[in-house]
Amino acid sequence: MNTGEIIMIKKFSVKNFKNFKEKITLDFSKARDYSFNQELIKNGLINKMLIYGPNNSGKSNLGAAIMDITTHLTDNFGVDNIMRIYYINGNSVDDSVDFKYEFFLNGKNIEYSYKKNYEEKLLYEELIEEGNVLFKYNYKTNKYENNIEEAKTLDISKRTNKDISVLKYIYNNTLYWNELSPVKLLMEFVSNMLWFRSVRTNEFMGLLASNENINDFIIKEKLLPKFEKFLKDCGQNYKLVELDQLGKKIIGVKYKNFVAPFNNVASTGTLSLWLFFYWMNRTDKISFVYLDEFDAFYHYELSTTILKYINNRSEFQSVLTSHNTFLINNELMRPDCYAILKNGKISTFADSTNKTIRQGHNLEKMMLGGEFEI
Repeated sequence: MNTGEIIMIKKFSVKNFKNFKEKITLDFSKARDYSFNQELIKNGLINKMLIYGPNNSGKSNLGAAIMDITTHLTDNFGVDNIMRIYYINGNSVDDSVDFKYEFFLNGKNIEYSYKKNYEEKLLYEELIEEGNVLFKYNYKTNKYENNIEEAKTLDISKRTNKDISVLKYIYNNTLYWNELSPVKLLMEFVSNMLWFRSVRTNEFMGLLASNENINDFIIKEKLLPKFEKFLKDCGQNYKLVELDQLGKKIIGVKYKNFVAPFNNVASTGTLSLWLFFYWMNRTDKISFVYLDEFDAFYHYELSTTILKYINNRSEFQSVLTSHNTFLINNELMRPDCYAILKNGKISTFADSTNKTIRQGHNLEKMMLGGEFEI
């Protein structure tokens, strides 16, 4: 993406997706006028958010819902497991899932909405710029409206695959795009969205067309010294070297008496750092990241280190989820950047209380005391 262009998610809503029977909205435009930690806000939007919620509240499902856009607009990788099955809410009488994304694009409001059925096939698409329809398509009736300047003459009836996203087809089959085209910038942003979690399996959605070997990437990009320093900054002291194993270069840990494969001797927490380091060194591409239960294998100090690391990377918008209430304080973030997910609703701390929250307030104590209810 052209670094001179600005695009962020302003608001996202979904209805009838997995455990979200009713419409749920994640609103990044709810930034307040706090004078502290202003670097977490960008273009008037929340750029860094940390979501709390009890087990089974839907934190993972929310990430899957936000990332759904990548499954039909890009050819990027998508996990084919529990994140993608039982797509429609099991108690709903509706036969579709409704998605709506509102983007801030160079000061303009871009809305992309679509519907999918239980097989995840598109039923409807619509793209609007500042209230004006750029295109819309009904997959049942084939009713089509196209006001995209660069693609007005494109014949979408020539699609060999009638299930393919019409917006994706338009983008891939238009020869010339203006660099400022909302379609071009939107497609680039979506192509660079990322969701990840887990440790050993590198389970992720978006950004890449296929999985790749993390150790191969670190060695190929000559990142071993940087990785060693990163681990040291996180309190993990390893002497890392390249190790030849059956003719293949892998990451090794050098001890006094021998060199061992890194993946064989690293703890679960260290492997989680390994995975985190890998993705964070692709930040030249990432536009948005949803990091689910980011600190599941970290102690408090390490969780704080990683959260600060993420918050210092202003070039991408991020949402993290956690159960660790020790991270709730105004030194790390601010009330409009913390959110609570519960009973199919989500709200920032600032919007979940009638109290005026000041910098000196103990947010964790307020949270544990039930102050933030939605």
